[in-house]
Amino acid sequence: MTVIAAAHNKGGTGKTTTSVHLIGELRPDDVIDIDVHKGISILNRLRPDEAKWPVLTFNNKKELMSYIRERDEAGKLVYVDCGGFDSELTRSVVAVADLVIVPANDSPTELIGLASFDHVLADISKQIGVELVTHVLLCKTPPNKKNFPKMESQIAESRHMKLLSNRLPYRTGRYGFQESLETGQGITELKNGRASPAGRELRKVVAEIQALLSSEE
Repeated sequence: MTVIAAAHNKGGTGKTTTSVHLIGELRPDDVIDIDVHKGISILNRLRPDEAKWPVLTFNNKKELMSYIRERDEAGKLVYVDCGGFDSELTRSVVAVADLVIVPANDSPTELIGLASFDHVLADISKQIGVELVTHVLLCKTPPNKKNFPKMESQIAESRHMKLLSNRLPYRTGRYGFQESLETGQGITELKNGRASPAGRELRKVVAEIQALLSSEE
């Protein structure tokens, strides 16, 4: 089984929006929503009836870990959207995930949030005896912006984070990352969405994620 988690202990970084698009392209067997706001669960209601995701929610750590172990034995792909806060549930998922995606941009408040999350990751690593490494996904950045020196400098100093090569810049219009949420669908699920700039960017991100997972097998 493979467990992919979108996690960050700061809210408003784009976890749920990013998750909708990643889930739409990755097509996991299970989607788990442990965000207190239940954004994925709510957006799932907007999807066409024939395309709704198998979304599950958990409030109990023991039940969550038991379900993940069960799906592990079944060889399933599980995607978990964590909440924008520090919690026992989030820490448990981060500890067992095969890949943790950390959506963020390079604004000062986001960089502060990443520094805080790095300390959380250090705590989890100490508890489980494994040096965790997560992958930061730049999102909500200007499409024409190519250089992110402050982000790169901070990631270089982090023990628990690496920066993905591909990113999801801010896109608007018919194939904007926010606009497609009106139907609860990811960009590449929309008609002609795969060929749009946002669709191409998303596919590159997913290809990078899949390559990372393959390298860890």
